[in-house]
Amino acid sequence: MRQTFRGRVPEACRLTGKVGSAMRVLLIEPPVSLYDVPTGTFSIPPPHHLERLAGVLRDHHDVRILDLRIEGDVRAELAAFAPRLVGISCVAANSGLAKGVLREVKRLAPDAVTVMGGHHPSLYPQDCAVAGVDFVVIGEGENTLRELVAALESGRDPRTVPGLGYREDGAFRFSPRRELADLDALPLPDRRLTEKYRRRRLYYRASWRPVDLCITSRGCPFRCKFCGLWKINQGRFRHRHPERIVEELAQIQEPYVCFVDDNTLDNVATADRLADLIRERGIRKTFELYGRADTVVRHPELVEKWRGVGMKLLLIGLEACDQPALDALNKRLSVETNRRAIEICHANDVEIVAYFIVDPGFTREDFQRLAAYVAENNLTHPVFTILSPFPGTDLYEEVKDHLLTDSFELIDFYHTVIPPRLPLAEFYREFEGLYRQAYSLRQFLRALREGRALLSPSMLINNARARKRMAALYQHHRAVAAHAGAGDRGADHAG
Repeated sequence: MRQTFRGRVPEACRLTGKVGSAMRVLLIEPPVSLYDVPTGTFSIPPPHHLERLAGVLRDHHDVRILDLRIEGDVRAELAAFAPRLVGISCVAANSGLAKGVLREVKRLAPDAVTVMGGHHPSLYPQDCAVAGVDFVVIGEGENTLRELVAALESGRDPRTVPGLGYREDGAFRFSPRRELADLDALPLPDRRLTEKYRRRRLYYRASWRPVDLCITSRGCPFRCKFCGLWKINQGRFRHRHPERIVEELAQIQEPYVCFVDDNTLDNVATADRLADLIRERGIRKTFELYGRADTVVRHPELVEKWRGVGMKLLLIGLEACDQPALDALNKRLSVETNRRAIEICHANDVEIVAYFIVDPGFTREDFQRLAAYVAENNLTHPVFTILSPFPGTDLYEEVKDHLLTDSFELIDFYHTVIPPRLPLAEFYREFEGLYRQAYSLRQFLRALREGRALLSPSMLINNARARKRMAALYQHHRAVAAHAGAGDRGADHAG
């Protein structure tokens, strides 16, 4: 579809009815990819990003959220609701599915304005300038979507709205850059729009059911080359006031809350004050937070305080078990710092969700060394992910000319698109073996003997289910690569 904005707003972007009347907006979470390992096995979190977008529109417009991970029929929703704007959010791995949903929207409702936003459109917007997509939101979406709806409602030229990408005369163009928002000025998420899923307890994280999400900040002061979130946030690290966060927590009904920041503990003053306010308000929840190992080592008292107000899980990107690997990732951590962080968390009875990056250059010895490190440090909740070059990151620019496939469907932490040193099938067997060893019955019995019940039977069952899916990753890889027409460059003896 060709977009032309010369002197007028396109037909698809002009609204009928009275100027200033409420606009119907449908926000969609895409369906789960066939190649997605964790979603539906380990978790289905609420679409917090869509609830935040709905929060800025709810006072003046009619908004609905459709979660296609769970259920839903786009055709039926369009017929029943007749939205004038349909928005969808995606990452690289499900961007193809998201584009497909919007193509279907355009086929069924050609006058509806379609918008793509999220991690992938923000980092690599040119990939989203395809038929079926009218606008791409680049960066934070709340103010951009609010202003886009206002422009469409009044008939103004949408090119004046900062933070957008669009096609014009066969080229992909950008509106002015969007300044970052004041996080405390943004309305709270509209969780009412997912109530039909919440009341059925469909949102969960492992054995935590039902679960909800919250943010305390956006951005990160660090520059890991495999991460793009610091780029989306223009290199800035912003925090919400603790009073504003507690106001939101007090409204959350779910007993489990995951803070989905890049680094919840990094602003020590904010994290310290927030823990005090949670205690003062008598808020009783079980929390999951993100934190860096060096923050834990510098401020062990913060771990102790948060454990006292309900923190049970602390997600730490340990990433590697040797110093050269940490340095190559620009992680700015040492193996000794990681070791001390593990000790501090164990001393405070806080379970570490330890994230590790599996480099495609791993040898069999590297896999063995990582498995031994996990066992030696009593890490009962490790998460192993494959180094994934998300489009728009520094890592992607470094390796993009040498990838096994041009398809983005495999850029999801559980496939390798960087040619591995081992034969591909063997690489996947070794990767699956990390989970098999870490979540074995032997490890479970050991945890019981040592009084660490966090490794539960349900976790063993979930990981067994996940390993069955992992066992098919090699076939998934070949199928997607072949379908993409990129071939399977050196699939059996890559590198």
